[in-house]
Amino acid sequence: MPSDSDAKYVTVKGIKFRIRPSADLGRDASKPVVVLFHGFSFNLDVWRNTGTYQALEEHSVPYLGVDLPRGDETETQKKNLPLLSDYVPILESLFRESGIDPASKLIIVGPSMGGAFALSYALQKKNQILGLVLVAPSLSGVDIESLEDVDIPILLIWGDKDMVSPVESKGQELKRMLPRSKLLIVKGARHPVYLDRPEEFHELFFDFVDELVT
Repeated sequence: MPSDSDAKYVTVKGIKFRIRPSADLGRDASKPVVVLFHGFSFNLDVWRNTGTYQALEEHSVPYLGVDLPRGDETETQKKNLPLLSDYVPILESLFRESGIDPASKLIIVGPSMGGAFALSYALQKKNQILGLVLVAPSLSGVDIESLEDVDIPILLIWGDKDMVSPVESKGQELKRMLPRSKLLIVKGARHPVYLDRPEEFHELFFDFVDELVT
């Protein structure tokens, strides 16, 4: 699969990150910025394949796609740190270096492994976050006991055919942990809901974004 031609590289705290910023990133601090993470088996190109970048542009929503420093397919320099929380100051610096205005609120999209990164970021930087969209998120490395402190709107999206992280156990359990979360289940979708049902994923996602900004 060819790499995204709109992606570029930026070095932050000694790590060479691959990112894809929207053309309008940083132009209007009053607009929330959508930050897109990825799962262990993917990289930022997955959001091009699902049409998510195009959909965000059509809705005039600024965004930043990020290759995380973990995962099989990432093109960011890999960096294994002891705790996911150790990545938070690095990601915060990356956001600034990528052009996100410090005054802008973030909506972080985190599927699977990316969900663990998103939750860990939100635990430390709640004031920066407008909302989270977590797609069958992993909790590996997350401070689970502190999740009840994540007092921000969270959309949980799960496929009813998810065999990696079954919604009946993992999804319902996580919903109980997160005080302001809602769980939406997509019929016929597996672990990567956004790949199996991209149109339905976008509908749920943009409905949630509209709720956050109105």
